[in-house]
Amino acid sequence: MANRSSNRSAKLRDEADIKYDIDMPFSSRDSEILLIEQNDDEVEVIVGNIPEPSGYNLDRNYPENLEDEENMRRHTVAEWIVEETTEMFTDYEWETSEYKSNNPNYHLRDVYFTCDKDELDNAVLTAKTFLAEIERKALSHAKRFDRTYNSPTDDL
Repeated sequence: MANRSSNRSAKLRDEADIKYDIDMPFSSRDSEILLIEQNDDEVEVIVGNIPEPSGYNLDRNYPENLEDEENMRRHTVAEWIVEETTEMFTDYEWETSEYKSNNPNYHLRDVYFTCDKDELDNAVLTAKTFLAEIERKALSHAKRFDRTYNSPTDDL
């Protein structure tokens, strides 16, 4: 387990003042929005366990696979999806955090930022919109590149 590292939401989950669980039927795990009061005026917002498009960290996990044109295309589209979708956070100084598994592969897990309390309602709505949009795009990406994905049909 020495190679493993946790993402921000996993490290700070117990410190959250408010936690919203967000069902993600097309992902292997549900997402969450964590709110952590920083002081009287600021709150940290962590959008955790975001749906990661397949191949997002291919350049770090399996760089040799980028020599294949289809894998390179899948990786490039995955990066574009994350880049385009995170644009909705331009009002905030946002960052991402990743999870490093034992094998060791890197996985995008969180987007986080700090906002003023008077911006919090809008920040939470933006976070929910972000999750729906990145899930939609990650699903479309999985279908386009013949990758496995969760489906409500599988549970019926």
